[in-house]
Amino acid sequence: MTASPARALPRIVSASFQAGATAADQFPPPTLVEVAFAGRSNVGKSSLLNCLLQRKSLMRTSSTPGCTRQVNFIDVQSQDDAEMLLVDLPGYGYAKRSKTERRSWGTLIESYLLDRATLSGVVLLVDVRRGLEDEEYQLLDLLNGPARVSRRPLNIIVVATKLDKLPNSERKLALIKLAKDSRQPRIVGFSAKDQTGRDELWRRVRQAAGLDPTALIEQS
Repeated sequence: MTASPARALPRIVSASFQAGATAADQFPPPTLVEVAFAGRSNVGKSSLLNCLLQRKSLMRTSSTPGCTRQVNFIDVQSQDDAEMLLVDLPGYGYAKRSKTERRSWGTLIESYLLDRATLSGVVLLVDVRRGLEDEEYQLLDLLNGPARVSRRPLNIIVVATKLDKLPNSERKLALIKLAKDSRQPRIVGFSAKDQTGRDELWRRVRQAAGLDPTALIEQS
């Protein structure tokens, strides 16, 4: 029996910056379902969000790692009237920042991830050429552990960014290794340059948010 093709994805009709927070008491009220995006500095998070939301400069990109220093909340609405917040977390692992600054960012990220009742999913970005490092493993342990508020277990989506930097012959093996190392059944291979993986990631984000639970990606 032939599998049915995936349904067309609802188009994003608006994406707007709602709030930026440098401390937990600056987070907006938890009213909408949220999906957060986390990753090492310079992993391509801003480029991915601009590509995902089909906006050229909603999120500022820079060649200098560590530019995002706050938690950014983006209100996203689709043509099917679904609405959610995508949350851009500060990049971690940039050694040139002071220890005090890096520690404060870590506390801010941890507070958001463990204390946000409306958080439904986390997209973890990993440079496909580097794979998982200590900080990614620690973050996965945190996400798989108990929250400090009452909520359902988080949906975790691991995305291998900068896929275009690898030759075609190396991509599949890199994704298989990342799936094994992260203990995730499926990795989204992504390139902001040619939009590889954009539709699959958007479908999985909607699914993680509970907005389209039947929009499943065929497992390969």
